[in-house]
Amino acid sequence: MSDKKLLLYKDQNKIVVLRIGAGRLHSVQVYDEADTAIKDNIYIGKIIHLRHNINAAFIDVQKDLNCFLSLERPLKSVYMLNRPYDGRLIEGDELIVQVSKDAVKTKIPVVTTDFALSGRYLAISVGTGKLRFSKKLSEEKQYEIGEFLHEAGYINSKRVILFPHRKLADSDTFREGEPLDTWDIIVRTNSRSLTDFSPLLMEWERLCEEKDRLLAEAHHRTCFSCLKKAQHPYLEDLKDYYAEDIDEIVTDCEDIYEDLKHYEEEQCALGALLPPIRLYQDEYPMSKLYQFEKRLREALNSTVWMKSGAYLVIEPTEAMTVIDVNAGRFLKKNMQSQDSFFSVNMEAAQEIALQMKLRNLSGIIIVDFINMDSDEMKEKLLERLRKLAAMDSVKTEVVDITPLGLVEITRQRINKPLRELFQQDEKGDWVCK
Repeated sequence: MSDKKLLLYKDQNKIVVLRIGAGRLHSVQVYDEADTAIKDNIYIGKIIHLRHNINAAFIDVQKDLNCFLSLERPLKSVYMLNRPYDGRLIEGDELIVQVSKDAVKTKIPVVTTDFALSGRYLAISVGTGKLRFSKKLSEEKQYEIGEFLHEAGYINSKRVILFPHRKLADSDTFREGEPLDTWDIIVRTNSRSLTDFSPLLMEWERLCEEKDRLLAEAHHRTCFSCLKKAQHPYLEDLKDYYAEDIDEIVTDCEDIYEDLKHYEEEQCALGALLPPIRLYQDEYPMSKLYQFEKRLREALNSTVWMKSGAYLVIEPTEAMTVIDVNAGRFLKKNMQSQDSFFSVNMEAAQEIALQMKLRNLSGIIIVDFINMDSDEMKEKLLERLRKLAAMDSVKTEVVDITPLGLVEITRQRINKPLRELFQQDEKGDWVCK
């Protein structure tokens, strides 16, 4: 029986989602049960102020809810509702915007005019009428999907979307539609688990129809209307888990279970399949069965032991996160040679990639590897780190290695680090803040 599970439970007023596999904790997400986030919501907003000195517009999407729109770069598309768009923005203009970032501390939410709609396997966004692929999809899978969509009549040999004639899924008929010459279809990483590509056609049609319906509805709605409200973030994020990483979704909360089953029905209607969903009802607590406390304690501990006997020390500071690689018990069992140091460093690279995702480390990360004299070994280490960074769903860049063996990594900040989400109670147990 596989242990690749997604575990959901409630802690006070929070929903906690743990992903485990191969006996390890791989990710932790914490959500407010009464979530007030507006990220991904689509509104009819009104331009309240234009600030040319900072290349920005301030837009209200609700009464007294002001958002920031950057004008640093030319806008790809603007769906203006009060007048035809002529390349200018004027205070008082009403336009369609999507929230791309929630408010953070003193910063107001950020919006974009390039709104996008996302499904489990595909997304539709402003572009140039091309089919695009996630960089994490293999060339072989891209070719297979491209050939399938070409044979189905959705794209031509150059991956240009074929419009205005679009073939309906499971039908030999065509329908007229708005040309997507300014829209792209993106094939998401989740499609790598598909062997039958027919769900792509269903989702393609559904996203295009949703986009058409949203644009048509906007002309009949008043300013500050919410044209699309995102689902609760913990449900919305289910689309981002790769199918091969999860064999079962388990929760001990009936409310969460009902939400998951409703979400499953919606996804099945669209041709997307979810792993089995189970309500945990045993008398023995789910938290003890899956060792929540032990797993969280290990994830929040500064010391991380590796199988070889070597270990990492992870210390966050105000300016950066410092990771120190130590040979530990490894050198007691092995000769102190360059090959031994290389072996420890390569194992540490794999563990660091996992820990960055698990702890949600961001900003500048400095790794102090064990010094190696060989330039060839250093290059192999950097190559390994870059391959691991490319597999991270969060933008991560391995910058370089210094003569002292220090490697600089930068990782985009998306959510709070794990250490800011949990605290110890009076019993010493880790609970949500």
